Amino acid sequence: MVRLSAQLRLDILKIETSTGLDLVDLIRERITALDEDEARALDLDPLDPMGELDAELLRDRLAEAELLEGPDADELRQSAWAGRKVRRVRPSDGLPHPAAGDWSLAATLPEAFSPAWRTPERWRRLAEDHAAGQRYLVLPDLLTRAAAAQIRDEVLGLSLTRLATDLVSADRHLLGPDDVPTWLDLLQGPSLRGLVAAVLAREVPAGLVVNAWRLMRGDTMGVHPDGRFYAATMSLGLCEDWAACMGGAIAFGVPRKTGLEVRQRWLPHLGDACLFAPDGATWHAVEPVTADRPRHSLTGWWVEPEHGLTRGQS
Repeated sequence: MVRLSAQLRLDILKIETSTGLDLVDLIRERITALDEDEARALDLDPLDPMGELDAELLRDRLAEAELLEGPDADELRQSAWAGRKVRRVRPSDGLPHPAAGDWSLAATLPEAFSPAWRTPERWRRLAEDHAAGQRYLVLPDLLTRAAAAQIRDEVLGLSLTRLATDLVSADRHLLGPDDVPTWLDLLQGPSLRGLVAAVLAREVPAGLVVNAWRLMRGDTMGVHPDGRFYAATMSLGLCEDWAACMGGAIAFGVPRKTGLEVRQRWLPHLGDACLFAPDGATWHAVEPVTADRPRHSLTGWWVEPEHGLTRGQS
């Protein structure tokens, strides 16, 4: 026998934490947390009789979570790769090329968008920021106050389900085609999709996956990247008068042994949005809410139509 650490799937990331070790499964999009004893058991000598008992118990847990190498792991990787569409637009060398897009689409955006965002220059500048290396793009006051308030009221009318896992503690509602129609119609409109595609320099399909979130005091979301089927991620804030001291920021950064090394934060102000192109390195988390009132937001992803919902004409 070999040590358990050598039996893990080759694509599993191991990130040390203050309490042990996180095994990050990017294909299944989940994290298996090991405590300090379990982390040590990964590297126990299999010839040690006492250690073999501990390691065998841990091996059963890892096998159940599909984290071990073998034929099933090869099939899982092949299936994941077959479903992935790589969309990269990068200059081969030198300075970034000027961002290209039909910025006149901004003038055709619905009136739910703020006047500043219905002008080409705002989108052109956003695209240049992305081309210059700004990965996480902030769109302040993307929507008018009236439109944002209407969307918030639609969200408040949803029934949410409690999630309490190693990764998430929050209330969620996965939107169906008739939920929060104001926001779904805006996300799927050809003008917004065309502008987002130009800003991020990648195809933005018509399918949607959207979650409504409610986080109460102490709720949080652990460090993770977004899924492989997602072409673009947009979060919409639905909180009035939110402050940094209330927590609940989306924190972007790099995972370290002691946690996420934060490089940027976004607060869910009413009508503000955050946009980025997800990949395996877009690590982020939602920091714990410290306020005594709920934090509401919508997070949506554009996906191929067969992977998400669609509304009307795309």
